[in-house]
Amino acid sequence: MTTARNERKAATHAKIIAAAHTLFVARGYDATSMDDIARAADVAIRTIYLHFESKAAVLLAYHDAWLTAFVRLLGERGRDEPLDVALRRALDGLAAEGFDNDRRVEDIVVLPPFLEFIGSGSPEIAGHILHRWVAAQDELTVRFREISGAPDESLRPRVEASAVFAAWMTSILDFRERWSRGVPGASGHEIGAQAMDAFVAGLGSPPRA
Repeated sequence: MTTARNERKAATHAKIIAAAHTLFVARGYDATSMDDIARAADVAIRTIYLHFESKAAVLLAYHDAWLTAFVRLLGERGRDEPLDVALRRALDGLAAEGFDNDRRVEDIVVLPPFLEFIGSGSPEIAGHILHRWVAAQDELTVRFREISGAPDESLRPRVEASAVFAAWMTSILDFRERWSRGVPGASGHEIGAQAMDAFVAGLGSPPRA
């Protein structure tokens, strides 16, 4: 009985997050209300508040799930797999797992919240995202060190983990600039992958162990 109840609770939780994400992408964060989310998820508004304390919490739950999956997939990097190859594989894996947050500039009508809020939005939201990314970099550093067998004093695992964050920030900021200027032809994943290509090719290459 307890297992079945937990499964229903998890399914409802996921349904709310998915409904909210769809609305945020289509309408924008500010134009979406908790009532809108309740209708889209086909649940009572009080049910949402049993799972989330605020609209921001619903938004951030999607980000946290995305980042957890991304770190897991990137952490499956092979010992001799270049970081740019591992990144592209991880991004493909995210799409395969249903994270559909990669769109081209010309397909965006309103900026999705994560593009809007980094650097210019709610401190509650931006602060949470950056805090989670710090933790993700720590986790990736440990994983990259394990994979490569690098000694504890080597900076390479830390620099590579930082490069992953830098590629993500580049994709956010460059995509937002392209969208504001109406420059078509790139998606966030493509921009991030290009940033990582530049890193691996030598721009900001890590110091030797």
